[in-house]
Amino acid sequence: MRGQSYTIGDAIARGDRIWGYCTETSCRHMAVLDLLMLRDRLGADHGALRADLVPKLRCAQCGSRRVGIIITPGTKEYGGNPYEGG
Repeated sequence: MRGQSYTIGDAIARGDRIWGYCTETSCRHMAVLDLLMLRDRLGADHGALRADLVPKLRCAQCGSRRVGIIITPGTKEYGGNPYEGG
């Protein structure tokens, strides 16, 4: 995505999943972020890359702000687009 923007709306349209994970050694919780909820709270044009999202996240299990994200594409190999047809 170098030189381009990547927004929450883009992630939803492409069917990408964004996983949040806790980096606390005593926790290591991992979950798929609810992009529809993030779109409603932050707007579809809000950035969806690390620098855009990580400051807004907190681990749902332990409350830590030490989190990271992983983006997986909405391709057939990764389960397709979960936002289509619903």
